[in-house]
Amino acid sequence: MTRELADHPEVIVVLGGGLGDDGTPTPSTIARAEAAADLAQTRDVAIIVSGSHGNGPPPAKTEAAYMADRLRERGVAPERIFIEDQSRDTLSNAAFVAERYLQHVAPGRLVVVTSPFHLARSVETFRLVLGPAWRIEGYASAASRNDDAHAANEALYLARTRARLEGIAAGDVARIARRVRETLPANVSDEPV
Repeated sequence: MTRELADHPEVIVVLGGGLGDDGTPTPSTIARAEAAADLAQTRDVAIIVSGSHGNGPPPAKTEAAYMADRLRERGVAPERIFIEDQSRDTLSNAAFVAERYLQHVAPGRLVVVTSPFHLARSVETFRLVLGPAWRIEGYASAASRNDDAHAANEALYLARTRARLEGIAAGDVARIARRVRETLPANVSDEPV
């Protein structure tokens, strides 16, 4: 019997950490999937893996697909894994996960799994999208070698997220998802990197 997302007492959302030039997952993506697998060993959770890719043309296999594979390799039952594979940045991770899955279940506890440098912005982004009804926490994966370089831009990226959502109330998932789709091309590119 397949369990539904709502059958689990809490939900984990694992954010993709990029793909390399060869289309394989970066160390950040792998570390995030590993952290989620570790949590799944001791908790009855549904796991949503989220991410297509960042800049550049669409890959043959998405971040979400790689993370789902890793979770299964680590023994997480396939019926506990849910896939969102259209998002290309942190705001679209939150908006598309909310639109596809979370708006259809009663608000509860949500754990966002990502790299340490990315944690505060990710949690705040999910709060901006989902509103106050959800109890949102962060869980840090192991750090990767390029994390320090990425950390320098987190405040700027959060300011851009707030600007993209200006005029929309937190929790208005339909309007937020629409705005994200409208603004995504200005924030990510399909051009080769």
